[in-house]
Amino acid sequence: MRLAAIDIGTNSVHMIVVQVRADFSFEVIDREKEMVRLGAGGLDGRRLTREAMTGALQALSKFERLARSYQVDEILAAATSATREAENGGDFLRAIEADTGIRPRIITGTEEARLIHRAAVYGIDTPTPAVVIDIGGGSVEVTLGAGDQVRFARSFKLGVIRLSERFVTSDPLSRRDERQMVAHIDELVERYVGHLRGAGFSRVIGTSGTILSVAAVAEAVETGTVPAELRNLRVSAKAIRRLRKLVCGQTLEERLALPGLDPKRADLIVAGAVLVDTLLRALDAD
Repeated sequence: MRLAAIDIGTNSVHMIVVQVRADFSFEVIDREKEMVRLGAGGLDGRRLTREAMTGALQALSKFERLARSYQVDEILAAATSATREAENGGDFLRAIEADTGIRPRIITGTEEARLIHRAAVYGIDTPTPAVVIDIGGGSVEVTLGAGDQVRFARSFKLGVIRLSERFVTSDPLSRRDERQMVAHIDELVERYVGHLRGAGFSRVIGTSGTILSVAAVAEAVETGTVPAELRNLRVSAKAIRRLRKLVCGQTLEERLALPGLDPKRADLIVAGAVLVDTLLRALDAD
């Protein structure tokens, strides 16, 4: 069986096309990604903007055509934070079906967290408990489990678009805004993260474009070389902390010159670095 799976996120739209084998393992045939910033200006119950929806629909139309060219048996699609919160999220879903024939379903934050955990540990030997962190545009998912058995799973409204729109009001980021962002993150995650610390874990696994971007730039700043491969890249909490200090003190123009940074993420890496560092500190990770 050949399947296409589409993730309609707050910052990006992703698609993966796979050939599923008889034992339910799979071979990746193609991957596609478009940064559309669907949630920009439309979080916290506000309306998705016409511009953002148009960009997402264009990406989805492209993905649908590509999936059909691979003769997939089915296209599965899930929508997350931006769509499930928006006042006009239902209108957006109907527009997707009308334009592409794809019928996405909205998943809850907890379901999203559990699916992320299982995807993150696929093919990785994690017999002991591990924390998985996924940072999107609208939310962050934090889970704990051994292998694909998830013990704790939570989603928090702490995505990088959401944090940037609320707290990043100057360039460089002011100390006051940075402190307020950290206090807000700590207030939301403190009790839950305390449960994770009490349960114990052996490693922290990061996934999503934001975390990969933060890790790649942190490693490039530390070593002077942009990592060629991000999968299984190990980055210390100290390197993340140093990157946070660096980007919080830089202008957008200076951040654009950072080695390994996708220019499309230059405005979001400030909130991203603060968020990753704050979560690692809360977890007492090193």
